[in-house]
Amino acid sequence: MIYQNEQKLPEALYRAIARDPYKKLSDFTATELPGPPQIRVLKQRYDNQIVQDVSELIYPLIGNNTHYILERMGLKNALQEERLTANVDGHSVSGQLDFYDETEILWDYKITTRFVLIDGVKPEWEAQFNINRWLLAQNNFNVRAAKVCAIFRDWSKIQAMRNSDYPKHQVAILPVNLWPLGDVETYISDRIKIHKEAEELPDSRLPLCSPAERWEKPTKWAVMKKGRKTAVRVLDSESEALKYIEEKKLDEKNHFIDFRIGESTRCEYYCVVKDYCSQYKNIRR
Repeated sequence: MIYQNEQKLPEALYRAIARDPYKKLSDFTATELPGPPQIRVLKQRYDNQIVQDVSELIYPLIGNNTHYILERMGLKNALQEERLTANVDGHSVSGQLDFYDETEILWDYKITTRFVLIDGVKPEWEAQFNINRWLLAQNNFNVRAAKVCAIFRDWSKIQAMRNSDYPKHQVAILPVNLWPLGDVETYISDRIKIHKEAEELPDSRLPLCSPAERWEKPTKWAVMKKGRKTAVRVLDSESEALKYIEEKKLDEKNHFIDFRIGESTRCEYYCVVKDYCSQYKNIRR
């Protein structure tokens, strides 16, 4: 990875981001395995060519700092920021725990958006938790529950006071579904196979990222009313939007249809390997 500083951030901040101390010590991590093989393989192949501006890495830096701050707990008889490793099908798999103690609860602290309260625990988070739980089991530690401590980076106290549907606090606890340990080991084995098979393929034949993995937003047609900020109704086609206006006998002088083109949000704004991705190039055509 090549780090640049086009926004002229302070040198201290640039160096804090560019000098990431993390070193991968296993074949696969609990974070990598649930992720798209295409992204992982392209990162490996083009690591020395990928350029990223440090101004786009502020959130990961904040997340890392949160983990350093939590180390202040200084609790004894607890696993904190502990990395565990085990072998599966001849490959090493590792996971880093945020916190686990004699309560047998596995915790992960995440700096995230408040919308997680609507969307729920992300599937990749659930998979990561269960891989870490399996790693704990390999070291004779039992996990009876798993929880995300979600810290909302976009929370506003004023909005919380004004809006009854808004989170009342900047922190929320989200339970995570635990899988049977046998299912977790099967999942790990299956994901290793998928990733290893991808490593043998040329760029143009790598497994495609799914719509969910691309954070795809489908094209929509919104029925709008003049003077109103939110849509009256959002529909999947123009014909449905026209039919809705007709059925509801909406005044065409005060209502109109807003065409909202879909996009793959991750590809467009967050994927560091999009310049090397055949799928992205096809989407952009």
